[in-house]
Amino acid sequence: MRIFILILLTAVLSASSLNDARKANDAFRSGDYEMAVELYRKAIDENPDDARLHYNLGSALAKLGESEASVQSFQMAKQLMTDPEEKARADYNAGTALSEAEMYDEALDFYRSALKNNPGDPDAKHNYEMSVKKQQEQEQQQQQDSSDNQDENEEEQEQDQNQQDQQQNQDQDQDQQDNESEGSPQDQEAGEQNLPQPDEISREEAENILNALEQLERQLLENRKKEAEDPGSTNDKDW
Repeated sequence: MRIFILILLTAVLSASSLNDARKANDAFRSGDYEMAVELYRKAIDENPDDARLHYNLGSALAKLGESEASVQSFQMAKQLMTDPEEKARADYNAGTALSEAEMYDEALDFYRSALKNNPGDPDAKHNYEMSVKKQQEQEQQQQQDSSDNQDENEEEQEQDQNQQDQQQNQDQDQDQQDNESEGSPQDQEAGEQNLPQPDEISREEAENILNALEQLERQLLENRKKEAEDPGSTNDKDW
């Protein structure tokens, strides 16, 4: 894709402006686009209605990669032009600047306008076709990038969910181990409830047992008393 300039050889410009324009053209040809921009702007200050100065300023700005500024200069030049082919060339350069900046949608509009004013321009036709192709490739790449980003987001979400599940399982296992080793309050209470309880007896039964024990003790005392009073009951042996 080429950017064209319009060589200024008109005597309409003032001497100083013409001198700046010629120096700007020389700087442009030598690749010193910053100097060319500075000199073209200086010449425009003295001759703001000269279409070629705006046109060449746009060409220099395009070389510096300042696409939007260059398009503005080309459109200013187009407004001041009367020749359809020159108008077409201004639109062509604007489209080329935008295409090189990968702004293909905007570039196609300018190429269409250029072809309306000059349908036989092979450069405009070629660049239009190339921009259509690049636009399609760009859209496909954007869709691919969007799909890749979505896959990455889904994978990250799945990993996060897996980590959360693992942590939850670990916490549950730890809780279960703690409960098994220490026993929960409910289990302890249940265990206490399950311990064998002593047999419970009624008050009447308790009194009967005490009475029986007292009677047994009285009988034992009476028997010991009788044995003590009976001389024949001695346990000594005869020799």
